[in-house]
Amino acid sequence: MRPQRQRELIERYLGFRSGKWTDVAAESMRNPAAAYVDPRRFDREMKVLFRDRPVPIGLSCECREPGSFLTASLGGVPVAVVRQPGGSLRGFVNACRHRGAPVLSGRGGGLRAMVCPYHAWSYGLDGTLLSRPQEPGFDDVPRDKCGLGEVAVAEHYGLIYARVSKGAAFSVDDVLEGMQTEIAEYSLADYTHFETRTREWKFNWKLIIDTFAEPYHIPALHRRSIAPYYEDRNSIWDTWGLHQRTVNFRRSIDRELAEKPPAERLLLPHTTVEYFLLPNALLTHQLDHVELWRVTPISVDRCLVATSLYAPEPPETESAKKHWKKNLDLLLQVTENEDFPMMANIHAALASGALAEVVYGKIEPALSFYHQALDRLLAQAEDA
Repeated sequence: MRPQRQRELIERYLGFRSGKWTDVAAESMRNPAAAYVDPRRFDREMKVLFRDRPVPIGLSCECREPGSFLTASLGGVPVAVVRQPGGSLRGFVNACRHRGAPVLSGRGGGLRAMVCPYHAWSYGLDGTLLSRPQEPGFDDVPRDKCGLGEVAVAEHYGLIYARVSKGAAFSVDDVLEGMQTEIAEYSLADYTHFETRTREWKFNWKLIIDTFAEPYHIPALHRRSIAPYYEDRNSIWDTWGLHQRTVNFRRSIDRELAEKPPAERLLLPHTTVEYFLLPNALLTHQLDHVELWRVTPISVDRCLVATSLYAPEPPETESAKKHWKKNLDLLLQVTENEDFPMMANIHAALASGALAEVVYGKIEPALSFYHQALDRLLAQAEDA
């Protein structure tokens, strides 16, 4: 983020401290429990949010070299994105045209071909069929009809999006609706992917995003961990179309304000900056690194969470590797021991039928905005 923007946001923070409280919702929102536990709603979400629309699947730095790849599940559709010899990306349905087995798993590099592990059908990096063992047994199945199915992919500002529904090509600019101007300032493509860890949880996928949408819970839920380091009342909130960004402040900002003149103050070392990427991801700048949190819905009450950490430069020494591992360990120690177990308890209460709704207060504007955006997209799909 460019220094001038950082100083502008610091001025807004100083406004909060002088008694102005502007970054709030116009009113509180009541959201029906069904938004989290209704299987019919979940099915609509899978189609409208994860199949019909572009979905963020990773950063460019994870898939930098020709032959590198990422995989994902978008609305239940297995997807693979592969870097081509010329530098472009292509996306495919990650299913062999023989019997549907995945041809790639996880993420990796060095591909010269994609080989199905079931019967060894092989595909070029462009998805065309290269070979089938015992070819005469398939001489009545045209080879040119057996390439991998295509998936639309767009890449810009270090972000990779994919969309499985058929339709016109899309751009990251169209998806982000203006937020890309700020994201571009991070030069995400220059980062290095350090590690991604995944874990399955037994609750609705939207509760993952809810976890990050307000600092109101920090003093109580995180009183024994991060609460002493964070301001819980002063959070900056901005929106771009369906997208939003929050800036949550560490108490270390007081040193920056006390020790440096206004023209030299920097925001980033003292904040957690969170960009909400619809429908299911959170791009975070924290201290000295970038994180991407992606949640993959499995069922109405199960989801898979992937947490990726990106370093500003390759960790070439053991000391650097230990530093980034410790950062990721600490992140997951808080979320997996405090935040996500609480989400499991919340989902259980909502699924029991004992609560008709949940409440998002005016001081939790990102929560209301996120759910209103999802509701709007679902309603537009019904009207179309």
